[in-house]
Formats: sequence, C-alpha cells, structure tokens
Amino acid sequence: MEIRDPDAAALRVMAAIAAGVIGERRAGPFVEAHFARGELLVAAHDAEVVGLLAYRTDWFQCTFVSLVVVAEPVRRCGVGRALFHEVERRSPSARLFSSTEETNAVSIQMHRALGFQPSGHIDNLPQGVRELLFYKRIPPRSLG
Repeated sequence: MEIRDPDAAALRVMAAIAAGVIGERRAGPFVEAHFARGELLVAAHDAEVVGLLAYRTDWFQCTFVSLVVVAEPVRRCGVGRALFHEVERRSPSARLFSSTEETNAVSIQMHRALGFQPSGHIDNLPQGVRELLFYKRIPPRSLG
C-alpha cells in the first residue's frame, strides 16, 4: 500500500469513495477543494485508490482531519492508520484534531487506538447527531 498525494486522474474515484460518507452532491466539490489546496492524501493498493484523507492546516492554527474514508473491502486492514500517520508527518502543527459522529463506534475506537483523546463535542449540526472532537499531540520531529 502506498500513501501519496493524489493526481487529478484520481479525483473521480476519490469523489465516489467520499460520496458514501458525505453524499454525492457534496463529494465532488469537497474533494476538488482539498485537492486544490494540496490537503488531500490517497491510499493506493496495486494502483487502485482504496482510501482518502482530507485535512486543513488553518483550523485555529492546528491541523484538522475533515474526512477519512476507506473502501469497504479493505477496512480494518491498516489503511486509515497509514493515512493518519502520513498526515501527522506532514502537519505543520504539533496539534492534530479530528472528529466523528457520536454514533460511529468504529471511528471512535480507531481514534482511541491511534492515541487521540476526547476534546469536546459540537451540537446542533445539520446531520442531527453530536459530533465528537478528538485531539492528539504530535511528538516533536527530529531535525535532520
């Protein structure tokens, strides 16, 4: 498996994967906006895109993972973990935030397994479910 920057040819596939989580109407513009800012990672296996992670580096001077999606056939195979490790490596901030809906037990478990700590919640969002925030302090990188 390879974690890398996406190329424009992968945009349609990434939008299709993202649509399963954020809906078809939002997926294309969402993926394109993160691609244009250079804040998008893909996981590829045998040249096929199997996951993506979209993030922002301008969220209260911290890095915020706004979406992570892994294709159904390869879930629980380390793809999400690899995507998170790469965004940690690229983050200009020592503070990494992420979120998930309070009903998403698998995502909550993944965040905890990756060393994230609860950091609050947001109510009154359009989806009608509380969004849980998670925080992780990224260890300092060695110079060299």
